[in-house]
Amino acid sequence: MTRTSLLLIIAVLAGVVAIELYPAKTPEPTEPDSVSDTAALTTSAQEFVAPDVSVFREVLERPLFFQDRKLPPEPTPEPVATTPRLPLRLTLEGVAITSDSRVAVLRNTSNNQLLQLAEGMSHDGWLLEKVSSAAVTFKRGAEVSELVLDPNSRNGRR
Repeated sequence: MTRTSLLLIIAVLAGVVAIELYPAKTPEPTEPDSVSDTAALTTSAQEFVAPDVSVFREVLERPLFFQDRKLPPEPTPEPVATTPRLPLRLTLEGVAITSDSRVAVLRNTSNNQLLQLAEGMSHDGWLLEKVSSAAVTFKRGAEVSELVLDPNSRNGRR
């Protein structure tokens, strides 16, 4: 860069700094010059009309800074409709145990579909807690259900 271009850049930066440090003054509002201007200002403003005391009924009944002030009554919670807890509708069809995972093959008795669940997975709120070579254990809250593999059943059907 040449010396002239450096001086030009410095001058521009100095101008920007000066503008930032000393902003332009805004003109002060002036008084209305004539009676018509004053009338226009007063007619455009709306007059405040205080509401009736009856509007503040709750404030009067429960004053803010009195010791005998009462809290509003607690709202009563509406009863929550709980969904019925379904029983475990599964039969154990088979088990696959490897060094990495334990998987149960289950049949849903309500729709006859096969499911594959590994330990720790859930179905209809039931957690598959344990898979062994002959049985699986499901848990839901305090309920525990164990499904045993029936070696006498043909393809899992009795």
